[in-house]
Amino acid sequence: MSANTVIFGGSGKVARHITRLLAAEGHNVYSMIRNAEQKSDIEGIGGKPVVQSIEDSSVDDMAKTIADLKASTVIWSAGAGGKGGLDRTQAVDKDGAIRSMDATAKAGVKRYIIVSAVDVRDKENKPEPDWYNDEDRDRSNKVRSALGFYMELTDNGRRGLEYTIVRPGGLSDDPAKGAIEAGKVHLNQVISREDVASVVIECMKQDATKGLAFDCVGGDTPVADAIAKVAKEKIDTFEGRY
Repeated sequence: MSANTVIFGGSGKVARHITRLLAAEGHNVYSMIRNAEQKSDIEGIGGKPVVQSIEDSSVDDMAKTIADLKASTVIWSAGAGGKGGLDRTQAVDKDGAIRSMDATAKAGVKRYIIVSAVDVRDKENKPEPDWYNDEDRDRSNKVRSALGFYMELTDNGRRGLEYTIVRPGGLSDDPAKGAIEAGKVHLNQVISREDVASVVIECMKQDATKGLAFDCVGGDTPVADAIAKVAKEKIDTFEGRY
């Protein structure tokens, strides 16, 4: 599997795992970073660093980079990490993500995978997921009270992207277990960042994940098998809730 992949938020922990794993499979991985001092770190895991600030880049800027690098897939795994306050978090995590979607479409690239978060949905106007239990509701309310604007959704219809939305639960820095649960899951199990990276790569390999949004948490099902089930059954946690 050899192709050109652009990762926004290349210095993040999940993104670094994605870079390392893809590079080991022969990909050209172009890692978008803000700080030039991180270049050697990215090169050390097999990536090709591109210094370009998400906050300072327009849609046209991003589109030019994507086109110049001849990307076949764009991955969004960026986030301010709470640094710089609410304004910066919104500028990166929400506004930057929207610009990256617009830029991907403008560059003529179809495949777009975003690392999002569980429970992103239109809570005010749509029904609660019917598989939620009391613990899921409690976690949902806690996350929304802290990170409400993350839950604002954006319509993909005008872009026509072949998107997959990977929605991990709570993240850990534990080594990869190689096993998860994916699809319509309960929210209280954490998942390692390295396993999230493997989920993203499986989505790249399995075209039937296009157009799906699904949750993933720690579990006992091998990653490839869990994503194959999501793809085969077309499990979409946005369905009826977006």
